[in-house]
Amino acid sequence: MPEQRASSATSGISLPPGAVRAGITVFLIATLLGFAALFLITHDLRGSIDGFRNFDLRWALPALALASMDWFGSGVRIWLLTRPLQIRIPFRRCVQIGGVSAALAYLTPSGTGGGPALLYGLVRSGVSLGRTVAINFASVIVNLTFLSLAGFAAWFFGAAGAIEDIRLPVANISAATLFEWSALGFAGIGLAVILVAVAPRLPRLLLLRLFGPTVRVRKVLKVLQELHGSLIIYGRKGKLALLLAVLSNVLQFGARFVLGWVVLRGFGVDAGFWNVVTLHILLQFLLYFMPTPSGSGIGEMLAPALMSPFLEDRLLVAYTAVWRFFLNYLTIIVGGTLLVRWISEDAAGVSDDVLTTPDTARAGGSS
Repeated sequence: MPEQRASSATSGISLPPGAVRAGITVFLIATLLGFAALFLITHDLRGSIDGFRNFDLRWALPALALASMDWFGSGVRIWLLTRPLQIRIPFRRCVQIGGVSAALAYLTPSGTGGGPALLYGLVRSGVSLGRTVAINFASVIVNLTFLSLAGFAAWFFGAAGAIEDIRLPVANISAATLFEWSALGFAGIGLAVILVAVAPRLPRLLLLRLFGPTVRVRKVLKVLQELHGSLIIYGRKGKLALLLAVLSNVLQFGARFVLGWVVLRGFGVDAGFWNVVTLHILLQFLLYFMPTPSGSGIGEMLAPALMSPFLEDRLLVAYTAVWRFFLNYLTIIVGGTLLVRWISEDAAGVSDDVLTTPDTARAGGSS
């Protein structure tokens, strides 16, 4: 049976420019406030600005390579998840969708904008809305599974031991203790969501019994049902794709964890690899639950607090800015530019259908 084609216009999937601008505005304001607070804490405006000169630009190349993994790793995951559904989107387009999804995720709290961006990119590439929703929820499950396993594995294998002697200057908290609790907490939350997706009947009954069939409860139940439906689809014909997609997240999330160490080396600091990577795993877990886009404002305080044992005070601002640039700003700039172009093309009625399925190939190929 031929694939039911869709477009962003006919499916109702769209990304209002106003919502994108609002995300950028909140991100910029929170970021500026965070850096302003950091300048006040360091008490050395001139020294902090001069600290940028200490960054060895040769380390910008590996940092750029790691930053590109946000696009490439996300593209690999999307490409893998389209295979079981007989969808043939070019890998290059999957990478573009992954980059746009990452950009919008960075502009929303807890990465919530990544899902709508993924839906938008797939639908405007010719994928039917039903299959797009299945891919989106499978992607959510894959990401939660990877991060939950990463958090549990880090705790089980004693990763906190690498930072047991580090205490954060804020409230004198042990970095090891904070890491253990955040890793286990994230693993617990991820496991709970996955279990609910696998068996949604009991949570459905509990929600209805406790809160009644309110509008908000019905929305939650709809999400649970779609998660469950996505698992059923991939459980029947995409088990290997799900497994490979989970493993492929090493590219995207692993690069984020390692980036902090590369930037530190760029400032001439030869700190222990696992110490720094463990601290950045902790940082990513903490930022995920912050109420601002990408933890902006808060991340500008957390990152220097975690890195203060390795850096002079005058380098904290420069380190945080360079780390943020490769982690977030670069993807937001490039992915945001591509997203704006897509929105403009859709507004002008320009088609961007690149989908190929076995049926369309037999009918004469794709446009």
